[in-house]
Amino acid sequence: MKILTFFGCIFLSTHLIAHHSTTVNFERAVSPLEGTIKSLKIVNPHCSFVLEVINDDGVSEEWLVEMLAKNALERQGFDFDALQAGLMIKLQGRLGYRPNTIYFVEIELPDGTIIENPGPLR
Repeated sequence: MKILTFFGCIFLSTHLIAHHSTTVNFERAVSPLEGTIKSLKIVNPHCSFVLEVINDDGVSEEWLVEMLAKNALERQGFDFDALQAGLMIKLQGRLGYRPNTIYFVEIELPDGTIIENPGPLR
């Protein structure tokens, strides 16, 4: 019984780690998106914002842009005030395996300012 419990714990722990792995949820290649920030959610455990993008067919799509946790971004000196609803941005990110999700790597603001993901998961 102890062996079964031991292997069960190992099996479950790998799934918990995989949940937070960008490798499991996002591609390695970086892709561009351009659009307008619709809303922001600056909270723990994950910050995110919705980016409204006009696709190749001229249809508006909403993309969920995922980021690190608020406290992790704060420790790295991230400027939350730089991102505001209504702001048009150019985004570089790792596409998610779920539709219309992307992991933030770099943002270019309208004035040319570049905001990089301060975390290790770029």
